[in-house]
Amino acid sequence: MDMNGDVIPSPNPTVGSVKYYDGIAFNEATDVDAYGRIKIEKSKEFLLKLADQLRFVKEDGKYYIECTYPEIPEGYKWSLGITFFNKDSTSDGYSPVGRNPEWLISAEGSFKKEATVVTNINNVDFLGIVISLNHSESGKLGTLRILYSLDKSDMWAAFVPESGTIPTENYSATFDFDRMFQW
Repeated sequence: MDMNGDVIPSPNPTVGSVKYYDGIAFNEATDVDAYGRIKIEKSKEFLLKLADQLRFVKEDGKYYIECTYPEIPEGYKWSLGITFFNKDSTSDGYSPVGRNPEWLISAEGSFKKEATVVTNINNVDFLGIVISLNHSESGKLGTLRILYSLDKSDMWAAFVPESGTIPTENYSATFDFDRMFQW
């Protein structure tokens, strides 16, 4: 029982065990598909959790990207890509992989990265963000994609599956853009 006297259900030991990753319950017996991939609904939970921990902030006249990656089950890795699309049709971005060290961000833990590609905030048209949770052997089932225009004329967040068999889920109505984008 909890403090309110409510009965707390315990997991059925014959159906695997539940582990918590930054508040997200994960059961390897029920949250993984027959191919060893995290099920789509559980993947969406983790993707939205990461989006909730990603911020674009301004401090002392400089623009920063901050993120604390949520804990995830063993065998999975985060993938995060951030692209700045400028009004002059150029683009620059940040990700954990790439040739230019200036554009690299961490793929785990926490980071605070100065967005040095933003030389003139008035030239930035919109940002595109792609977040996925990849299994080391079986890949990913989809990505969370976020688009944010600095003039707020176009903002959306949606889950896009790797296959076309599952409809895209749109989170735009409930997504907290103001919390993420504080520039």
